[in-house]
Amino acid sequence: MPTLVFLIDVDNTLIDNDNVKQEFDTHIQVEMGEALTARFWDIYEQVRNENEVVNIPLTLMRLREQSSLSELDEQTYQHVHSIFDNYPFFKALYPNTLETLAYLSGLGQTVIVSDGDSFFQAEKIFSSNLADAVEGRVLIYIHKQQHLDEVIAKYPADHYAMIEDKPQILHDSTAIIGHRLTTVFVKQGKYAAGPLPPDFAPDITVQHIGDLRSYKAEQFLGA
Repeated sequence: MPTLVFLIDVDNTLIDNDNVKQEFDTHIQVEMGEALTARFWDIYEQVRNENEVVNIPLTLMRLREQSSLSELDEQTYQHVHSIFDNYPFFKALYPNTLETLAYLSGLGQTVIVSDGDSFFQAEKIFSSNLADAVEGRVLIYIHKQQHLDEVIAKYPADHYAMIEDKPQILHDSTAIIGHRLTTVFVKQGKYAAGPLPPDFAPDITVQHIGDLRSYKAEQFLGA
């Protein structure tokens, strides 16, 4: 049978990131209040627009720089920082996520390929037990589409299956990898519910990550 590598996203594919963000908002409002929390999310969006990726450490640093001591004292700042540092991401995994990764590892090689900053995203992946589930095969980029040649060189295979909630990434990756790629659209999270690229036609569509346990290797290879 041809060799198969699964390229698996994290946010809203394996981890319910939309819910995580809501929980962060609730916790930091308790620490900082509504107004300062709103400023945090404004800076969060500014940083994301500037760097094209979410960067929690940079967002927190700018929040402290742009806040007076009376607004945000050092103790409160450290408490807020701790919320992000110690969030139990393993509790945010979608149902049957680890079981699905174990199942897919029996069909081919599983590799996490995630967008995000190199520090916070890495902590999220390791603390959620996802890194262990794929035996440490974790790659993090700002735009994964721009590094697919590098990914393929690092993990050579006859065929690839990309498991992702963002339609645009699946669409772009098809244009790069071509017929050696099977696109798997997981309809979880806000991006999956948003606008679709023109002529978007994923090879496989599932409602939940756990649904992939019913698929055989031949379906990933021949979709």
